[in-house]
Amino acid sequence: KQWYQRRVAITAGTLKTEAETPVKTEADTESKNAGEVKKEELEPITTDNVVVESHVAAKVVKQLEYYFGDRNLPQDRFMLREVTLDNGWIPLDTMLNFKRLASICSDKPKIAKAIEDSGSELLVINEDKNKVRRNPDKPLPKNTDELKLANNLKTVYVKGLPLDLTIDKAEELFSQFGKMSYVKLRKNADSEFKGSVFIEFVEQADADKMVATKELKFTPESDNLLIMSRNDYFKSKNQNVKQEKNVKREAQMGGTEVKHEVPEHVEYEKGKILKISELEGIETSREDMKTLFEGHGVSWVTFNKGDPEAYIRFEGSAQEALEKVRVDEKFILSGKESSPVVLDGTEEEEYWKKSAYEKAEFFNKKNRKRKFDGARGGRGRGRGGRGKRYRRD
Repeated sequence: KQWYQRRVAITAGTLKTEAETPVKTEADTESKNAGEVKKEELEPITTDNVVVESHVAAKVVKQLEYYFGDRNLPQDRFMLREVTLDNGWIPLDTMLNFKRLASICSDKPKIAKAIEDSGSELLVINEDKNKVRRNPDKPLPKNTDELKLANNLKTVYVKGLPLDLTIDKAEELFSQFGKMSYVKLRKNADSEFKGSVFIEFVEQADADKMVATKELKFTPESDNLLIMSRNDYFKSKNQNVKQEKNVKREAQMGGTEVKHEVPEHVEYEKGKILKISELEGIETSREDMKTLFEGHGVSWVTFNKGDPEAYIRFEGSAQEALEKVRVDEKFILSGKESSPVVLDGTEEEEYWKKSAYEKAEFFNKKNRKRKFDGARGGRGRGRGGRGKRYRRD
């Protein structure tokens, strides 16, 4: 629960805070104590004879500029609280609570040296070199609708990336298009990377240049990445949501049929589909497959008796599930050995497109049936209902 609401305005040389009357909780007190470092507890830091590798210094400054930057600071509740405690100054000890910064460098003298020598127009180090703040000559821009629109136009959506992607690898790949404000790895409810990112560029022209790119691969062997503007991505996604709502609404009201269409771009997580081929002549069933993979997160099996192949969709990694059921490095299904593979590339994308199409057809068929039942009057209505009841005396 946020115990106060406030706006932080950083002006030239002055930090002003407008706050409502606080209603503190135990959790708030613990959080404040964890982040606040008393002035008398901080010792000055000496940077004499401190040497920082150039690539490390560049990463430190870049990460700190992100924390204090226009994109992050206005919406980072922790940072907004910290900048109100000491006229904008935040101890380096506190900044090292950020795991990404600590993973780059946890040595405070080196961090101070990196800031000191960077020539950054956004960051300022104090005289004791143990605190950092945003340059008061660089006030935060007002959070207006125009600013949000401008930021959206600078943002690009990319899908088809490997699931072990890191921010550093992403920045290395996309930096060819221009300077980036941030890269966001999109994750699911379990904090697992979904294979897609949002990239906001400093200049809209760079974002437009990337969207116009017809072919871009993560590696020479991989498939082309799907690239579109942020606005186009959400437009497509919102259309799909609206269509589903319309289908349900019209079916409930008995109105005209609304066709459930297949989205142009299908969103999916890579590495979740297992394909089992050469099933001709093998007496097996969906139940056999579910039993074999019981406890390994099977969410759907596509197979009918007599089919030459089967597709098994998992909640997690298909490869991990496959390795867990192998016996002496062999995969045995219904007493027969076979060689399943985890779908990737074009074949994986085609699977998800087909699945989306079949889902759309299912809803369309269901809606047509509801409409037909509604026209007939449904159960107990209209012609042929249950008829009048008579009490038996």
